Amino acid sequence: MTIGTGLYFPGGRFSFPRSYIAKVENCSAGFLLTQSFNQFTLDFRPTYVSVYHWTFDERFWLWTSNVWTLDHIITESYYEQTPDPTQNPLNFGLFWVRHAPDPVPTLQFYPNLSTVSPIQATFPAQLPGYWTTPT
Repeated sequence: MTIGTGLYFPGGRFSFPRSYIAKVENCSAGFLLTQSFNQFTLDFRPTYVSVYHWTFDERFWLWTSNVWTLDHIITESYYEQTPDPTQNPLNFGLFWVRHAPDPVPTLQFYPNLSTVSPIQATFPAQLPGYWTTPT
């Protein structure tokens, strides 16, 4: 498992209930972003040789009412310089934000702290009938 250094807002130890998060914004920078469950791949080929990979903790990705801190959500964050398969640590930003007027907070993941062209992914939904709206 390879992981770069994270920059967290409002802070790495900021805690929140997973049930209050409905979506995550990932940066695509205009390149191909793919998702497989809790794993994301950003492919810069053929323009560049880099391929970025990041993974959300599976326990966090699945809906739960547990409380998490930002510094425990990302379990892998690395890049490869093709054709070399070496996993190099990929620094990232992980931010907890609220977009008005939407009352449900969003997570933003930015590899190399890039903030252009966010693409939204939806987390798995809560159990039917479970309250989730923060007050």
